[in-house]
Amino acid sequence: MTEPLLEARDVFAGYVADLAIVRGASIAIASGEVVTIIGPNGAGKSTFVKTMAGLVRLFSGAITLAGRAIGGLPPQDLVRAGLGFVPQTANVFTTLTVHENLRVGGHLLRHGFAARAAAIYSLFPDLADRRRHLGSQLSGGQRQMLAFARALIMEPRVLMLDEPSAGLSPKMANMVFEKARSLARTGIAVLMVEQNAKAALAVSDRAYVLVEGREQLSGPADRLLDDPAVRRLYLGGHA
Repeated sequence: MTEPLLEARDVFAGYVADLAIVRGASIAIASGEVVTIIGPNGAGKSTFVKTMAGLVRLFSGAITLAGRAIGGLPPQDLVRAGLGFVPQTANVFTTLTVHENLRVGGHLLRHGFAARAAAIYSLFPDLADRRRHLGSQLSGGQRQMLAFARALIMEPRVLMLDEPSAGLSPKMANMVFEKARSLARTGIAVLMVEQNAKAALAVSDRAYVLVEGREQLSGPADRLLDDPAVRRLYLGGHA
């Protein structure tokens, strides 16, 4: 891996003081990489990513973006710094149109929204054709693409995705993973938390296995995909 863009070191975090869910987890991701965090339910995967997004309290440890300490900053400051986050649920406004959702995502822009929206529509032509549709009129896959687009309107250097395939059909899930891979080709660092581990690892460069709040294994995604222990414990089967 080249110099990390986003790095978390020995992070302890949680929702209640003195009750850490994340217990000493560390991770690093470079520009242009897709990195996936897998692990059993309750391992603290989503909490870890939400901590980096400024949504969960950081008790101790360090989080840096391009060498700048960002641990504990509020979400709006992290967005300005170049960190995008797509939550698993409630990630679009269903009563607003596609274009209005993009305006909400770009509310911190002082100028240049029209140019950014045009660039986003070129990345997501399906949304361009539906820019006047309400979020409630979109399919599950289209809503997820809209959530991606809304996060990308601010031109993040890192895009973090919490369970992006949740509730989607296999076809739509594959579309989501392919979009994550294509975004990485533009230089964005894509960090995913995913229960659909096989499909996520297939498009990832590297992966971390989180257990009880800290990483237990890490390495190239293809190596973990073929690791008999990982397959038995987290992927459902043997190599």
